[in-house]
Amino acid sequence: MNSATSFRVCILAYSRIAKTARQVIRELPTNDVEYVVLESGLANEQEASVAEALRLGCDVFIAGPAGAALFSSQYHYPIVSFEVSDLDYLRAIRTAQEQGYRQIGLMRYHHSPSLPLELYSRLLQVKLTELVYEEIPQLYEITKKTDCDILIGPAAVQDAADAAGKASLLIYAGKEAIRTACIKAGELIKQLYDSQRAHLIAESVLHTAQLGVIITNANHHIEFFNDTMQNYTGFSPHQVIDHPLTDILPNIRLKQFLESGYNQMDSFHLINSTMMRCVLRRLTVGRQAGGVLLTFHPNPHNRKKDRKHPQYMVAPVYKLEKITAHSDIMKSLVSLCHHLSPIEYATMILGPEGSGREELAHCLHNASKRANKLCLTLDCATLMDDEAVKVLYGYSQQKHSTEGLLVAAAGGSIIIKHIDLAGPRLLAILRDTLTKRPFFRPGMPAPITLDICFYTIATEMESRHIPSDLRSLLSILILTVPALAQRQEDVEDLFKSYVHQLLPQKRGHRLDASMVSLLTTYSWPGNVIELRTVSIRYALRIKNAPNQTALYRYNMLLEAIGKESLKEDIYNRHPALHQRPVIDISDFTDGVETLRRTFHYTYQDIAAELNISRTTLWRILKK
Repeated sequence: MNSATSFRVCILAYSRIAKTARQVIRELPTNDVEYVVLESGLANEQEASVAEALRLGCDVFIAGPAGAALFSSQYHYPIVSFEVSDLDYLRAIRTAQEQGYRQIGLMRYHHSPSLPLELYSRLLQVKLTELVYEEIPQLYEITKKTDCDILIGPAAVQDAADAAGKASLLIYAGKEAIRTACIKAGELIKQLYDSQRAHLIAESVLHTAQLGVIITNANHHIEFFNDTMQNYTGFSPHQVIDHPLTDILPNIRLKQFLESGYNQMDSFHLINSTMMRCVLRRLTVGRQAGGVLLTFHPNPHNRKKDRKHPQYMVAPVYKLEKITAHSDIMKSLVSLCHHLSPIEYATMILGPEGSGREELAHCLHNASKRANKLCLTLDCATLMDDEAVKVLYGYSQQKHSTEGLLVAAAGGSIIIKHIDLAGPRLLAILRDTLTKRPFFRPGMPAPITLDICFYTIATEMESRHIPSDLRSLLSILILTVPALAQRQEDVEDLFKSYVHQLLPQKRGHRLDASMVSLLTTYSWPGNVIELRTVSIRYALRIKNAPNQTALYRYNMLLEAIGKESLKEDIYNRHPALHQRPVIDISDFTDGVETLRRTFHYTYQDIAAELNISRTTLWRILKK
């Protein structure tokens, strides 16, 4: 265990117990566990205290029996209760007898375990009354009305007894019980850390393994599906998790393996056109069935074949001459880029998310004299400000030296993204780099010149959050990339290009008039990235389809974009579809026609979609 690791345990206690708990904490041996004491009652008081403890980073809790019972009924975090035994109750009852009390009441919270009153009464020859309360206000009422002359219970009972002018005895065992609970909670939080760390390591190893790995539960439903297996099959986790294994991979002989009685079985199966060796191993925990572990090994004889079938990906465009630019706005932008590419000044590339700003920055780099040097990306959202110096300038550790991002990119280019999330130290380093070229670090033979061309990609909103002096340094040149909705003339060719990259041997990129209309009708709020994603979905749907009629391809494109996304887009562009009564008849008519053309709806379908009668629809359209 690393001594630098800090753990936090929260003690939820009433005021009297909280005072004792603080005394106990000061007497505990110094270790890497920090105890936070929060004064807490029940119900809403506990809820507020737990929220504060979680904000402070507490992972394990300690409370009295009543508090622990309530906590367990509402939260799933580990909790340790102060141990209150029968002997503690008997000792308290004996003390009350010795003090001359004969009407003794034992009070408990209704979530706490019931008390064996009959056993206590028989052992001590005394009549006892059990009083049960559900909330703190009720506790005070019961205390006032009871005939008992002394009450035994937790700290809240003592407070209520004081208010009623009655005697009371605290049932907690005191310092020793609190000390024992603290030590137990400290050991528990370390065990949880070790367990979670081991689980994280195991999961990381399984995910990064070169073998495909699937784990099922005892019901043979998939509960783990590693990254390699996702690449082999093309399935994402949400498509397979909690589904029966045989539904996802029907050719796996799971039933025969389970009936064989063997702990392990090897076989060969065709997975997504690749022959693989599959090893099934039974997982048994004690005497209980724990599911099945399956590992998939590609057959070496298929490696050459695999190289002929690359992963389904759309390669980004990194050359200006390959940018699709049929629209006037893109023609103008590409022409401007050709003129600016030899001018190696810091350039701000503005535009909405997903519009292709980073690809354009790569194109500018490749069109410049720096094309044979590195073009690296600095994502400010992933860089903690405390790590900025190490990441950008590099560092030396014993005999090992790590080169920083700025040093590595010297002579090349750096693309900056999410600069509005950069910390003050990172911003200061960027200022220095843009204004003071020579860089020297102890141990270097001589200063080096950080000759770097910066491309900053940002939205208009992000650019406004950049300090003005730094924004001036980063935006000597400014380019604006349009949203895809502003360059609809490019959508058809972009889609064809993406699909052709995925299916070069097929004619899946054929588009008829209705498909072109669908592509250009949609406003593409996710811009080029969304179009790229839709093209992949479409290609996967039609890859092995035996019957690729025009209607089939249209429906596959409709599914790839998403019917709900299309409807939301149409309603946003035609607000009159929501109006009742309809004021803008022209907009309503255009919206109805778009729905009919896009989804091949009848007027009866459209009336149902708009939640009006067909007669009402006809009456509005005739206006």
